Amino acid sequence: MTFLYILLAIAVLLVLITVHELGHYIAGKIFGFQINEFAIGFGPAIFKKTNKKTGEVFSIRALPLGGYCAFEGEDEENPNPRAFNNMKPWKRLIVLVSGVLFNFIFGIITAAIFLMVNGYGVPVITDFSPNNYNYQQGLLQKNDVILAVDGKKVEAYRTISALLSDKKLNKELTVTVNRDGEIIDIEGVKIIKTEAFFFATDTAKAAGQIYDEAHNQLTAEQIYDLVKGIVPVYNEETKQWGDFSLGTTKLYKSADENAEQWTDEDFAKLVGVTLSTPTESVGFVFYNQQAKYGFFESFLKAWPFCFYICGLILAALGGLFTGATALKEVGGTITAISQVADISKMGINYFLMLLPMLAMNLALFNILPIPALDGSKCVFVLIEWIFKKPVPRKIENTIHLVGLVALLGLVVFFDIYHFFIAAKLLI
Repeated sequence: MTFLYILLAIAVLLVLITVHELGHYIAGKIFGFQINEFAIGFGPAIFKKTNKKTGEVFSIRALPLGGYCAFEGEDEENPNPRAFNNMKPWKRLIVLVSGVLFNFIFGIITAAIFLMVNGYGVPVITDFSPNNYNYQQGLLQKNDVILAVDGKKVEAYRTISALLSDKKLNKELTVTVNRDGEIIDIEGVKIIKTEAFFFATDTAKAAGQIYDEAHNQLTAEQIYDLVKGIVPVYNEETKQWGDFSLGTTKLYKSADENAEQWTDEDFAKLVGVTLSTPTESVGFVFYNQQAKYGFFESFLKAWPFCFYICGLILAALGGLFTGATALKEVGGTITAISQVADISKMGINYFLMLLPMLAMNLALFNILPIPALDGSKCVFVLIEWIFKKPVPRKIENTIHLVGLVALLGLVVFFDIYHFFIAAKLLI
């Protein structure tokens, strides 16, 4: 089964690469560029067909890790008027960016499909931190459905956590909620300092499996109250919060007098004990209620959703230079295939979520002004357009060659790095 998921991951990457190269191809055809070959994969050809009318070769090659659209005279001076470097700079720029454009369009389409199928999570309040101002003042209540914060609606690309992440202590907010079917704007909701507390996320599942010392079966509400009533302990020396503990409370797995007792670890795992540490927030516990987008709305929301993904990718790239992104979070082609296969195993929703993320990733990566990538080639075309003279082709080709070797070297490095992490030879 794992092998099939790996094949699926390879197929996904090939589709993304084919879409990218198709963008170059279609733009090239529109503007009359001479195209020599459209290839899926690298290495020796396992299938090849030549268009007798145009002379274009369409091939599938042995290594399914890339592809290319080969233009006449792309890397050299060529007397052919339809050669790549003989075409007007603005035409070349359009051809070069069309691969990225096609990846972006593919991302929009797949994002819309994902949003139609998966929808988005709307937070429903289930509980509050101890001594919570917003609850004590009657501003927010349990079962309130959070629709917006300061007029910004909760969306697939704008979660409640994101809406609250940049708010300062004592900042007053206007929170829009659905309370028993009535839409209410609640003013004066504050960002507060919350205390540490335990809460349980799987009490419904646990109800019927837990009994007290009097052999009474505990309800989901009783289990939740029990967990929340246990105060977390902080160790000043280790600067760590202690594990959940029932203390002197004894709980059993059945009403039988000789029933096995629940251990702290097994009980915590069964009921989903979660520790909320002190923080500055609104201080409520919630679960996400699924909401659906319609057909046309999904395509409308796909745009900001994809821009949101681009923001995450750019932040991760920037983090490589600031140290915010760890090296183990970056991988090469083999690592990417492995991760796509692993995520695909988790279900159709996760697979659909991957497609726009991968499409945006490929689009952004290719538009970067890194030698050998489309972004760098655009820079050289712009230089030629502005100064009416190209950078000597040999120098440009050398720069792209060095960039390509460096990129391949990084890809291999990151894949080897992940191999050693997987083998537990690195931490």
